[in-house]
Amino acid sequence: MKRALLAAALVALAPAGSRAADEQPAAEVSAHQFTVYSRGGVQAYLSPNRSTGMFGGSLGVRDTIHGRFILQADVGYLMNFGNVVPVQVAAGIQRKGFYTPAALMTLTGFLGDRLTFVTPDHPSVNRIPPMALGVLLAPARFTVAGGQLSLLEFGLGLSPEFPGLGVAYQLNLVDVGVSF
Repeated sequence: MKRALLAAALVALAPAGSRAADEQPAAEVSAHQFTVYSRGGVQAYLSPNRSTGMFGGSLGVRDTIHGRFILQADVGYLMNFGNVVPVQVAAGIQRKGFYTPAALMTLTGFLGDRLTFVTPDHPSVNRIPPMALGVLLAPARFTVAGGQLSLLEFGLGLSPEFPGLGVAYQLNLVDVGVSF
């Protein structure tokens, strides 16, 4: 009889205990995770009448919202076709967890030196810095509590060059970020 009462009491208490644990508020996940990042690689803009960029790196800030949505901005320095300052803003989405591949829409401006080609189609030099709208894919990206590491990011963008199109290429060999 005592065993039956003890078993009934344990059965009755077990769901109550688990319900109490379920009702406990979970540790709140921060809505925003701010990261300072640096990356290095190749970034170039090529069109029928001008070329700019090449090797270098950049420094930027990133906000990851709810571990899923990304907003970032960076400024860098490129050399080879002169001294170039690429300025890029991007927004995208990533997978949650440790392995966090991402896809971002980018807007990149190339300020500074460039090689210019005067052709019959382009009889004058275009003084406006090229701006390219594109996509950046980060398939080998990893996130841990204190930061992020991304290897081999690929980007491609387009810009109107009248007549024709300019193409912006981006290959980031490494992107390292520290969260705070």
